[in-house]
Amino acid sequence: MKQLVLISGMPGSGKTTVAKLIGEHGFTVVSMGDAVREEAETRGVGGDIVSMSRFMVKLRRELGDDAVARLVEKKIEESDSKIIVVDGLRSLREAEYFKSKGYFITRIAVLAPASLRYSRLSNRGRSDDPETLRELEERDRVELSVGLGEVLALSDVYIVNDGSLKELEEAVESKLKEILSKNIDR
Repeated sequence: MKQLVLISGMPGSGKTTVAKLIGEHGFTVVSMGDAVREEAETRGVGGDIVSMSRFMVKLRRELGDDAVARLVEKKIEESDSKIIVVDGLRSLREAEYFKSKGYFITRIAVLAPASLRYSRLSNRGRSDDPETLRELEERDRVELSVGLGEVLALSDVYIVNDGSLKELEEAVESKLKEILSKNIDR
């Protein structure tokens, strides 16, 4: 049976970096955000922050709260890895969907202050990154509206990412045993 390490966090918290760091231990990494961007591209939706936020909400309204989980399921099934890191969990319905498919799940929350997240996103250079702190706050509200707050509150493991990359690497390494030992069915 496969174990899914489901990583959540507000935009710019470092969830993708945490996913990559865990993936460096030989595990497959699947990105829910990439799945949304791919679906948006397929449907001809623009990649700016407003379009992507609206599309994420529309996708869930059209296909259900577990829509993005279903989008990445094929990639999970195709992986030979027994442990798969899923970057971008945003709702409890997505976690419940994975559980209903028989996966063991561990939820990780990556936390960072808004000002630091804004700074990181400003330097990232992706078309859906906020140009102002106000845009980030609006995006945060959209993320929270689809259930991200509940996911963060009910996570199994917390990683605070408010320092350097080296400090984050050390935090992930120190939590890795705990993360991998959470092979429980809730």
